[in-house]
Amino acid sequence: MNAEEMLDFALGQLDDPRRRELEEAARNDPEFGARAHRVRQAVQYLVDDGYSYNPPPGLSRRTLALVADARRGRRSILDYVPVQLPFRWADFAVAASIFIAGVLTLLPAIQKSRDRMNQAGCMFNLGQIGRSLEQYASNHLSYPYPPNHRAEAHSGLYAAILHDAGCLHDVSILDCPSNGVCTSVRDAKHLDSFDQIDDLRKSDPARYQKLVSWDYGYNAGYRRDSGRPGPIDARPASLIAVIADQPPHDAHLGVIDRNSPNHRGTGQNVLYSDGGVRWHSNRRMSPVDRDLYLNNARRMQPGLNQHDSVVLPVRVPFIGTDGR
Repeated sequence: MNAEEMLDFALGQLDDPRRRELEEAARNDPEFGARAHRVRQAVQYLVDDGYSYNPPPGLSRRTLALVADARRGRRSILDYVPVQLPFRWADFAVAASIFIAGVLTLLPAIQKSRDRMNQAGCMFNLGQIGRSLEQYASNHLSYPYPPNHRAEAHSGLYAAILHDAGCLHDVSILDCPSNGVCTSVRDAKHLDSFDQIDDLRKSDPARYQKLVSWDYGYNAGYRRDSGRPGPIDARPASLIAVIADQPPHDAHLGVIDRNSPNHRGTGQNVLYSDGGVRWHSNRRMSPVDRDLYLNNARRMQPGLNQHDSVVLPVRVPFIGTDGR
């Protein structure tokens, strides 16, 4: 018989004929009887829960001591820090130097990219102003110019003349993005009339200075054969620089080697009478127009002829200044 049948016999799970047969075999075969007895006794030990056993002496004390030792031996994160660092401080210094060198290498590229973006934004603004001038020129014989009784008006009021004519609606385009944000220009919803702003120049100079602070200077014209200044013709025979980034602050001294401060002295955008905008890295416009900000006599005054373009600061009169 196999072990499975022996276990069924010990548990009394066999059918009567087979059970009686094995009981008879156990009485007649002492060895088989002893084996069956051992299996029944082992099974009895498994199913009998009537016995109780006392724990070994001191078991609870030893258990508590084992738990306490385990708590004391618990490792913190500091236990995983190696006693000796895998690198030296010299290695750290070298890595830091490489990182700093990389950052210093990237900074000029980032600045150059920002300058190009601002330069493009400036060209866009001048293009918008060019459309305003084109609209104005379609109804007038010349570009913006004050009436004779306002000859002392500042050249920057070309913007007010355009606004009065309904040709300039967005005042924010007068602010060059490369020169930082001018809040007085960016926040302005509209401009007062030409006469109101010119009167403000006399009645409240401080407010006038704050109001007329845009970044683009204007070509206030040239002197006729009579010697009197006048505006640029609306449709000149050749390209004339009409508006550009503002002149350097010392241009009135006759200084000829400094570019507009709008683009950190790297150059200036120039709007021409054909509506095109061009970038110039210096102030020389052509062989007959040697300086964008001074006339050919090196003065901050109207040009000596229509090809002698002079872009004046916004707070210099249309008739120019004799100051040096």
